[in-house]
Amino acid sequence: MARLVQRRHVLGGIAGVALAGAAGAISLSTSTGCSRTETIRVSSSSEKAALMAELIKKYNDAHRAVGDLCARVEMSALTSGKMKNLLAEGAKPPEVWLPTSSMWLRLLEHEGHGDLLVPGARSITRSTLVIAMPGSVAAALEQRNRPLSTWADVLQLAQSGWSNYGKPDWDDFILGRDNAETSTSGLAATVVTYNAAPGELTRERLNAVEVQQFVRDIELSVSNYGDEAVQYMQTIYDQEQRWDSNDPAYRPYLDAVVIQEQMAYVYNLGAPTGDPGQINSQGPKNPLRAVHPRDGTLELDHPFVVMSAATGEQRAIAEDFYRFLIEPDQQKRFADLGFRPLDDATRPTDQLRRTLHVPADQQLNFVPPPDGQLLAAMLESWQNVRRKARVLLLLDLSGSMKESVNDPDTNQDPSKLQLMIPAAQRALDLLNVDDEVGLWTFSSNPSVIKVVPVSRVGDVREELKAKIQGLTAVGETALYQAIDEAYQTMTRDANPDRINAIVLLSDGANTEPYAGGAPALLAKLDPRIRETTIPIFTIPYGRSGDENIKTLQEISRITKATYNDTTNPLDIDQTFERVFRNFG
Repeated sequence: MARLVQRRHVLGGIAGVALAGAAGAISLSTSTGCSRTETIRVSSSSEKAALMAELIKKYNDAHRAVGDLCARVEMSALTSGKMKNLLAEGAKPPEVWLPTSSMWLRLLEHEGHGDLLVPGARSITRSTLVIAMPGSVAAALEQRNRPLSTWADVLQLAQSGWSNYGKPDWDDFILGRDNAETSTSGLAATVVTYNAAPGELTRERLNAVEVQQFVRDIELSVSNYGDEAVQYMQTIYDQEQRWDSNDPAYRPYLDAVVIQEQMAYVYNLGAPTGDPGQINSQGPKNPLRAVHPRDGTLELDHPFVVMSAATGEQRAIAEDFYRFLIEPDQQKRFADLGFRPLDDATRPTDQLRRTLHVPADQQLNFVPPPDGQLLAAMLESWQNVRRKARVLLLLDLSGSMKESVNDPDTNQDPSKLQLMIPAAQRALDLLNVDDEVGLWTFSSNPSVIKVVPVSRVGDVREELKAKIQGLTAVGETALYQAIDEAYQTMTRDANPDRINAIVLLSDGANTEPYAGGAPALLAKLDPRIRETTIPIFTIPYGRSGDENIKTLQEISRITKATYNDTTNPLDIDQTFERVFRNFG
């Protein structure tokens, strides 16, 4: 599957958000007598990035030294799968990589890039994969004396829906999970689902009818595939915070999410992104319950990976930084943020027992992590059995899309339209040939142009790319009319076996007449008056906060999608990738 090129905000060749730095690494000496400063760059998986930023600041503030070298650590954050993909594509590596699982190392080695890694990676902490359910969902199952405890239970719920569990008004069982190619939670969910299928898990059996059917039936309950776990958990948190326990029509945002246990823990502390600064005493309105499936879960080992490009001096600083991270004080901080003991992932901490009610005598059934060859085969098979998508791309072609964007990397600044065109074309490569996609544009006179109807990707991908290449911008912005027409059409033609969605990009406010304005549009999208809700993933393109931005945020919220801030148009590649990863 083709991947989008990471275009901007690159730290040493690795996309991410710089979170920490300062002077400050083997001996216990300080930097008083050191002759120069040596810096190592660390890329951390996103769910532990805020904690790592805290620990890196502490490390740098200690002014540690290695021999006569002052040590300094700088950090960027990126999901483990995205980092693996960038490394495989030739991006300049950091000196240290902190993914969530060694499975990414196995995939990288299988792809022929094992020479990028220094052998002998060691863990800095540990966690497990869980099925996390809102408390109201767990209670509904317990009231029927049918608690969810295995992947087989997930399958039964996915096949029957809630009608057999005393909640017919809840309709289908809704499962949330991440994309297997970018997120460790997504990759791990794929591994344990295949492992729970009938028969022994081997490469040859991946395509057996009964295995494919087992995985496909579970995947049919997936509402969308999150691109990044921290963003997905924040979306769930925001939706659930609007829960009114006295509203008889309340329906949880989803019924279960496959996630790292640590993320369920910080969610219940009111910090769904893992940022310690978010922790509050109130917590979520509908806390999560964590299920460790009896028919198999995965240990997530959080390796400390030194990259072979690191110099001898940088490796010495990396070794000191590793020793710092496994010291008792730092290990306590990992435990405080929901991670398991470094020396024994089967043993729940006091923190996990208190917050997630994990029993002290818990018995975990860990699935052996597959080798790189089997992992790669699983990813290929998953692309065939995952829930397919039906997506309408709705693009703003008003005259403001011709405005130029300051690009420091080019001699001639491109327009917003010129940046959007290749990004939208590359996004189409993220869809499977059996997904469905269409293209509408909007401006004024006419308000909406139905460029390509929603069709099988394998049949229209090249046509769509050509149509996108020829787009021109002119006129005003019939934003509300376009959303209204697109929503009505996609609702009418929705396929219940697919992820139905609209991807909306607009660089301006609505300027054309629309009866009732934004309130009337939002009322039409209200899920309480519809049997089918079509998620609208909004992309405010090159815009900053105002009332119109709030309308786009509300559109995504009430349709149970994500709002994707693209204030800087140079970020449009990453935005399109993030959105389209929701569809597989």
